[in-house]
Amino acid sequence: MKFAAFFLTITFSIFSYAVVDKAPKCDDYFSVQQTDGRYQRVSNGLVQDPLTGLTWYRCGAGQTWLNGECQGEPIRLPFEDAQAWAANVTLAGFDDWRVPETDDMTTLVEADCKSPSINTRIFSGIEPEVYWSSESNFWMRPMAWSFFFYRGHYFSKQAKGEPLRFMLVRD
Repeated sequence: MKFAAFFLTITFSIFSYAVVDKAPKCDDYFSVQQTDGRYQRVSNGLVQDPLTGLTWYRCGAGQTWLNGECQGEPIRLPFEDAQAWAANVTLAGFDDWRVPETDDMTTLVEADCKSPSINTRIFSGIEPEVYWSSESNFWMRPMAWSFFFYRGHYFSKQAKGEPLRFMLVRD
């Protein structure tokens, strides 16, 4: 009986992964869709989300918005350093930036696509990588919450000392 349950669990897991992972890459999806979705382009690499009221920097932290695209490599910092960097940066004329919470990043997820699971017409600098959130793991203090933009999931297994990419948002 235990073997049958194990076999069914493994079979279902493999089948469900195969079905779910058939989503197109977001670059391909948005090249066909030709839509900015709900985002309103502001200027200087910023977009506003009227649904949440948040203003996002379209590139990863450390990249520069130039000639309509993200230039350079995003920086990777440990958790505490990323929070401090965001709080001290002046970007596009604003100095009230922060690293987003996991709930903020969840609003960016495009469920119809993957790799990265974000509107690539708007957020062209965001890679299918793990990004810091601003939230510590309250169960395990050396860990913090992060967001994986390959399929748009958050998790809490990142050690705070690990250097990761991060995004910038303002209220």
